[in-house]
Amino acid sequence: MAPTPSQVMDHYRRVAEAVSIPIILYHNIPLTGIDLKTEHLVALFSEGAIGGVKMSNPEPDRICELLQATDGRLFVYAGIDTVAFEGLCHGAHGWISGIPSMVPAVAKRFYEAVRVRGDLHEARTLWKQLGPLMRLQFSAYHSKGDGAHWLGVMKAALNMIGPPVGDPCPPVLPLEASHRATLAASLRSLGYTVRET
Repeated sequence: MAPTPSQVMDHYRRVAEAVSIPIILYHNIPLTGIDLKTEHLVALFSEGAIGGVKMSNPEPDRICELLQATDGRLFVYAGIDTVAFEGLCHGAHGWISGIPSMVPAVAKRFYEAVRVRGDLHEARTLWKQLGPLMRLQFSAYHSKGDGAHWLGVMKAALNMIGPPVGDPCPPVLPLEASHRATLAASLRSLGYTVRET
């Protein structure tokens, strides 16, 4: 059984008392099963226990609600790739997730199109280009386990276009050959030179 919201809040309060740097709370509801509501997060922010939230929730309106409740003073980051577009349009301060780690140049262009220039036409074009990579990365999540695992996708992508990072640790398996071909094609379409691994 997961801890209660009040237990989690008390934990963050104790951590905040013990450190001198701002805390970004990683709010990953699908992974932890713990849902701190907007009022919980606002309370922690008002008390000075947190300075930001990585909101990993498949519902982008939660980002909007939190930004509105704090007048944008709480740093809120889109934490699941599939809600980055809506989250940034709502005013999220950034995007911390898999896509920016795999293809940072494209993710940066997307972020700047939305948050810096307000160019939604360019943002939609880039979002469409990122779509195949995003769908592959989340195929296991959306299929309840039958697709590629996000960590296998990330590791394989980095091995193909960046310095080698190795395979995921068990029990997560390396990306299957059929998914590798899809990944390589997606990375090439984004302008990356792909090494066969």
